[in-house]
Amino acid sequence: MDTSISVYNENDSEHSRCIIHMDVDCFYAQVEMLRKPMLRNVPLGIQQKNIVVTSNYEARKYGVQKCMLVSDALKVCPNLTLVNGEDLHDYRTASSKIFTALLGWKCPVEKLGMDENFIDVTNLIQEKLKTMNETSVTLTGHIYNEPSIECPCGCHNRLRIASQIASEMRKKVYDELGFTTCTGIAHNKLLAKLICPLHKPNDQTTIFPEHATSFMLSLTSVRSIPSIGTKTTEALISQKIITVRDLQETPLEELKKHFSSDMAVRLKALSLGEDSTPVKQSGKPLSIGLEDSFKTVSVKSEVEDKFSALLQRLLVLVREDGRIPVSLRVTLRKKDAKRLSSHRESRQSQISPSIFSLTNGVLTVTDAGQQKLLAIAMRLFNKLIDLTKPFHLTLVGLAFTKFQERMTGRSSIVNYLMNDISVQSVLNLSNDCDTSATSMDYSAVSPSSSTTTDHSDGEVEPSPKKPKKVNWIAKRRCLAKEEVASPSKLKVGELRLNSKELEKVSELRLNSRDRSLTPRASPARENMSDASDSMKDVVEDGACNVCPSYVDKEVFSALPDDMQQELKAMWKNPSSSAGVTRSSPRNVNKPKSNSIRKYFVPHK
Repeated sequence: MDTSISVYNENDSEHSRCIIHMDVDCFYAQVEMLRKPMLRNVPLGIQQKNIVVTSNYEARKYGVQKCMLVSDALKVCPNLTLVNGEDLHDYRTASSKIFTALLGWKCPVEKLGMDENFIDVTNLIQEKLKTMNETSVTLTGHIYNEPSIECPCGCHNRLRIASQIASEMRKKVYDELGFTTCTGIAHNKLLAKLICPLHKPNDQTTIFPEHATSFMLSLTSVRSIPSIGTKTTEALISQKIITVRDLQETPLEELKKHFSSDMAVRLKALSLGEDSTPVKQSGKPLSIGLEDSFKTVSVKSEVEDKFSALLQRLLVLVREDGRIPVSLRVTLRKKDAKRLSSHRESRQSQISPSIFSLTNGVLTVTDAGQQKLLAIAMRLFNKLIDLTKPFHLTLVGLAFTKFQERMTGRSSIVNYLMNDISVQSVLNLSNDCDTSATSMDYSAVSPSSSTTTDHSDGEVEPSPKKPKKVNWIAKRRCLAKEEVASPSKLKVGELRLNSKELEKVSELRLNSRDRSLTPRASPARENMSDASDSMKDVVEDGACNVCPSYVDKEVFSALPDDMQQELKAMWKNPSSSAGVTRSSPRNVNKPKSNSIRKYFVPHK
């Protein structure tokens, strides 16, 4: 399936987008009902610890609500069937299948949790309009208030087409995967999400732009607006801004007194149903992790058992993901009597990708590899907890936080290794131009390298090389007039003097004329004095009769003739060779048309 994503270039119209928000009805419960059809017609609750995290609509008829205590749920619905939903494996698998199905429309799809997705169908609608002859399109599903007049920008027709596409998406998800869904259709993400549950379950609703402000007034608390969290709500309530109407009627300048300018503008826009946030195509998660909460654990051996159980489940998720982890993070929630609350702390370590291997196309970890990962987790635990003192934990978490793709294309690890082979073949040429690889100065970051809290277990992959640079240097060596070993980049760098260095040398020469013999204060001053004196005292040598004392004669003799002549001319008359004067700072970094510096910089 071709899942390439088209990107829409917005025009000036604020109604230009068409966004669909899809929400799977009672997602966890539907997954269980699809696995066990006998659960479809009975009150069903999904239990995590002592909480009913969600329930099907049969149970909701009895009054079972989301995040209700199990004891309270059984009181209102004694015949409630409970299924343990702490293992999220089946839910993640179902979520991935729905996401993949939506990619078939070749539109940007952004995941929001496991059961919600935003889809930007703007481009798809533009393409459909090119082939449609109808001036008016029939809307599918419900509508929030009929428009009195057509919007001149044509957004009404575009949203009607979007409602038809939303219906097609819902049908495909149901026919192929068995899930019922509801969708909201609007010109921005905020309205699409808020309008979506209006006709739950298994239905859809469209809202036109002109009804945004009136629809927002139907919300009671400002907390009902997505992206307004608890702290912002408390700050608004402290200013007696409680309802959405209060927020709409509060002047922007008044909001700016209590919030940053950007935040005030954002809050005002949200209250009016305005949102310019784009739909961002989702990729694979940045981290894969699991957590286990409990009343309290105070023994190290119990913590190790918890980590071991989490690791077994985590490796299943990584195997399905297919990427190779290169970093492991441990999270702990400590119960502190002094703080009267729990707080989280985490630490991570780089891990070796060699722990993981591909067996018949499947990512696997040996028993020894699992023991090594568990040992890393416990080492991080020891760094977070002072075992000389009592500790009380209410949660432990384990997560892989950085990955590298296992691919076979140009950017694959295999390709990096092949590049290494090609580089070595260049460096190991058996001729007079050969130089050992150690003399090369390449710095490249490994794909798995990262900054972590703890590098105690970090093992670096072979760094990708730069074949083009190697080939150019190899050509330079073999084109030398004398077939001798070329100097390393480091030593050539010592020979090369830039204009600022020459300016210093010239200054030292002038100062040295009037300088009397005095005790040397430091090694640095001694070196500078030697450098200035060497410009006057020429060392007689067969290879170079004008070389300063700090120049390696063997290295100098390895240079091509034209480079030797240029360096000699520079040393004989530094000021004229540099082509600069102290009174013209603008020309300091400007190289001479045929300078030694130009020789070392490859032509682009």
